[in-house]
Amino acid sequence: MTSFQKYSETFRVAQYECDAASRMTPGAVLRRAQQLATDHCESAGISADVYVRTHTAFLLAKVAAEWAKPIPVGTQILAVTRPGAPVRAVYTRCTEFFDEATGERLCAMDSRWVLVDTQTRRILRTPPEELNGFAGFAAPYTLDVAVHKPGQFAPCGVQEATYTRCDLNGHLNNTIYADIACDCADAAALLARGAMRFAAVFHKEVPLGASFEVLRGETESGLYFCGQSGAGKHFEAELTLFPG
Repeated sequence: MTSFQKYSETFRVAQYECDAASRMTPGAVLRRAQQLATDHCESAGISADVYVRTHTAFLLAKVAAEWAKPIPVGTQILAVTRPGAPVRAVYTRCTEFFDEATGERLCAMDSRWVLVDTQTRRILRTPPEELNGFAGFAAPYTLDVAVHKPGQFAPCGVQEATYTRCDLNGHLNNTIYADIACDCADAAALLARGAMRFAAVFHKEVPLGASFEVLRGETESGLYFCGQSGAGKHFEAELTLFPG
């Protein structure tokens, strides 16, 4: 389905998108949502050429995903995405995954984007005419995108923006941070219980070849992760599992 206000696609959850328990990983869910948004923009005439010509880019500032239950391999998904008009220069995009057979909503996402001028690196409050197609619509819902911070942190290794992790912007793709959080969590608990919520705040891009330290801590609702280089933060995230 194609329109400025709403776009949908169907897909079958593949095994390569799943973990050892044959359930879709948070990173895979975010990648599907990211591609859905890209397909929506392209269907509306907003291609990569438009961004190059207008020297603009949408940067993800915050994201939250909430699961009703884990999504098993083979599930036929109806994915629906709805963009919202900018509010104080922040664009909200809502994406939902439904079980096509039952109509049950399995996952809901809320992503907050800012449009920037790639030459000046400034946030644009007035978009170019070619990017003004979503201005008339309001986001259908919002989720809590807060990341709660613990009182104490512990080192959790070093991560690198390697070749396979970077996108066309030349930096670590936003969905990879969900993979990093899951890899730094307890694998046995994650496999047994599944992710119920993932939220992230993005501070500074990690360019290809750069590395950063990951810190981990416990919050009342889950696990907190922070990626930083020196005193500068790249991202903060919080992962909550279903009750055991």
